[in-house]
Amino acid sequence: MTLMLILLSLLSGLFFYCQAIKSGLGYKRWTTAGLIFGPIVWPMFAMEKRMVVYRQHGTLFSLIYV
Repeated sequence: MTLMLILLSLLSGLFFYCQAIKSGLGYKRWTTAGLIFGPIVWPMFAMEKRMVVYRQHGTLFSLIYV
């Protein structure tokens, strides 16, 4: 059980590291959050990505391309 939690934590950290690099977000912050909290961080990560897009393009961008 403990080994499974450690493996899940490492995989989550690696996943959020790759996604943060790809999205242009802070990779240290998201890797650490993934290592500590695991996949529970996904909703916060998705919201952060969406907020960055809104900041860069405005909310009109999201309405046009939905």
